[in-house]
Amino acid sequence: MPLFPNRSRKRRSCSARQMKRPLMRNRPVERWKRLRATGTGDGVIEVPSIDSGVATGFGTARYAIGGQGQPRLLVPISSMSSTKGLTSTTKLSVTTSSFKVSGKGTLFIDIMSLDRALDPVFAELAEDILRRIEDGNVPIVSVTTAIEDFRELLKEPSRAEVSDSKILGLVGELYILRMLTGYSLTAVEAWTGPYELRHDFRRHAHALEVKTSGRSDAKIVSIHGIDQLGAPTGGTLLLTHVRMERADHGILSVGELFDSLVKLGVDRGSLCHGLAALDCWDPHAEEWNRLSFTYEGLQVYSVDDGFPRIIGSSFTGGSLPQGVSAIGYEVDLGHALPFELSATDYDFAFRRIAG
Repeated sequence: MPLFPNRSRKRRSCSARQMKRPLMRNRPVERWKRLRATGTGDGVIEVPSIDSGVATGFGTARYAIGGQGQPRLLVPISSMSSTKGLTSTTKLSVTTSSFKVSGKGTLFIDIMSLDRALDPVFAELAEDILRRIEDGNVPIVSVTTAIEDFRELLKEPSRAEVSDSKILGLVGELYILRMLTGYSLTAVEAWTGPYELRHDFRRHAHALEVKTSGRSDAKIVSIHGIDQLGAPTGGTLLLTHVRMERADHGILSVGELFDSLVKLGVDRGSLCHGLAALDCWDPHAEEWNRLSFTYEGLQVYSVDDGFPRIIGSSFTGGSLPQGVSAIGYEVDLGHALPFELSATDYDFAFRRIAG
């Protein structure tokens, strides 16, 4: 079965003129690779970009990259063009941006891949858009019709119902990410939890682990593995306990927190990439937002010698006994009160992790 059934049909019905013209195969990939390597473009506009050589009547389209190196295509259009047909998804951002070209403001359709696994597909999409423009199609029509043909790029995978604990855990991490974003918009770069790393947030040798409970009076948290409460070598570790309670129409949900982070200015691509790693392809999907919560409290602990935990040094030889491959346990934070940080102390620690 072809990857893009609709597009395959279109290819078979290509006109003779389309079939004869040489394809720009791999040119977008090479251009984006060069932009990532140098971090600069030709300096014509404010973002790293290179002229594609394809004119739209309002300027030439440009290969560009996003803040995290995402492949991007900028297509100049008339300032009077209607952009109602442009629609973004968690995999593809389709918006408009204005940049100065030769001192004059120019409006561009700004298309960017948000799922790096689909970069090769995005390259084909960019190539197809430019081909349609070369054929004489109006820029806005070239973009919308090419995206329509690449349905797979926009298709959201169907997902089974998400467990209550997974929703609660993600809400807790997004809540802490929002707190960290108050210090720096680069905090999203420290969000390592989605990528199956040891701790939920890490900046250099400083790490933060988030535990979220669904009751206001909860004191017990579950720990997974002997590494989870071990600080990075030569660094520090914080354990943050977020307490929430389930509430109909509560102000804390995956979708609401996502929207608030984007509104604060967090890089949407980085945020979506982290969510996708957790199988949250659409932060507004019903399965991820069937639960909402109210905030009940927050405690932050410095995990240091004497903190109630099991780590490698708890065992002879510094590792699990032979034949034991994993370990899970619970910590009663009522026994960790000497390690609890004041708001002033964890303000400094949060600022350091946020970047």
